[in-house]
Amino acid sequence: MTQSASATRPPVNWPTSIFIVATTIGALLWPLYAYFYGVTAGEIVLALVYYSISGMSITVGYHRLVAHRSFQCRPWLKTVLLVTGSAAWQGSALEWADDHVRHHANIDTELDPYNIKKGFFHAHVGWLFTKRDIVVEESPGFLTSDPLIMWQHRHYLPLAIVTSFVVPLAIAGIGGLFLAGVVRLVAVHHSTWLINSWAHTGSNRPYNPSVSAVDNWFLAFFTFGEGYHNYHHAFPGDYRNGVAKYAWDPSKWTIWLLSRTGVVWGLRRISPTVQWSRRVDTLVTAEARTVSFKAVMAARAGLEARIRRTETRIHRMSARIKDLQLPSSVELAELRRRVSDAVADWKAKRGDKDLLRIKRAQELVEHLAAYRELLARVIDHQNRVGMIPA
Repeated sequence: MTQSASATRPPVNWPTSIFIVATTIGALLWPLYAYFYGVTAGEIVLALVYYSISGMSITVGYHRLVAHRSFQCRPWLKTVLLVTGSAAWQGSALEWADDHVRHHANIDTELDPYNIKKGFFHAHVGWLFTKRDIVVEESPGFLTSDPLIMWQHRHYLPLAIVTSFVVPLAIAGIGGLFLAGVVRLVAVHHSTWLINSWAHTGSNRPYNPSVSAVDNWFLAFFTFGEGYHNYHHAFPGDYRNGVAKYAWDPSKWTIWLLSRTGVVWGLRRISPTVQWSRRVDTLVTAEARTVSFKAVMAARAGLEARIRRTETRIHRMSARIKDLQLPSSVELAELRRRVSDAVADWKAKRGDKDLLRIKRAQELVEHLAAYRELLARVIDHQNRVGMIPA
């Protein structure tokens, strides 16, 4: 029995294990170093800057650009993200994305590299102690066919050493190496690993209740927006994780701002009506005992707010479009007919600018119809399960 168990146990990945243990010990020793030798403001600033750059290079570069291809960018920006991402010591982008693609394809199964069903510790860091070596020939073609990704993969080790340790040492000496190199590195490691562990623990799964991934707004604050993990597993191709306006997602804001400059383009977004449709599907198909009154009322309030905003946008837009004045009391069916007739008529008679406006108005009308239908489903579900507001 013992021989059989040891035969099936995966071998220890000694280089990775030793590195994780050594850097952890180094980070724990830093307070002792700081006590005897002090710490400067420059070292603290360098550590914070390094934490932000290396962490954002993982979320924006490794995750949303490389693994999910949720946007495109100029080669020089991808090169910068790959080089600075090396400072996070999480493997090459090829290795990182290969693991992550397998995680999405096989979540919560034996083929999931960081399967939460094997325990919090395994999902957090334990899986790295026995992590298999990536076989390049078996990696997805979109990774192996990218020359920049393959360049970084071939030169990953020297890139990681220089960016993570040599540069902080050169800028701020031993103190910089200790704080911006080792301590910062351990902090980045654990913030990333918490997405594999903590973000797969809990019950807040508004978009996809069949997976362990949860939305965790608190976790988003120190993972650069990655905490909205249930949404991400429902819509992995979206360049955003926090889709609400108030959602903390610096990675999303960075990508969007870069798109304004032309450095980034092709941002992939999930339509808000599709998002709400998934939320309502989750709400009305769940067992009654698992759906709280608060969740139902939050969905109602959210959809009612969406309806009001969409109606306002439609009438504001119609006021700017000549010959399309829509009274506020017009029924949805009549609204659809008028806008549809205008689109058909203006294709032959109007310029591109007017046509784009009327098509946008038509899109908003369809959104309004979808929101109203979803609200009716939520109200019907609320009535069927007896959640009648006082």
